[in-house]
Amino acid sequence: MPADALLMSIFVVAIFVTFAGALVWADRQTSAGHLKSDVKRRSS
Repeated sequence: MPADALLMSIFVVAIFVTFAGALVWADRQTSAGHLKSDVKRRSS
């Protein structure tokens, strides 16, 4: 495999991994907000 193709493959995989990490982070942020509001509603 030529070096430029290998570097491009690594770059593309890194972009997908970064995007997946951002989605996981965003899901945790929004899920935490929903859990806190559910707790407040149930205790009221």
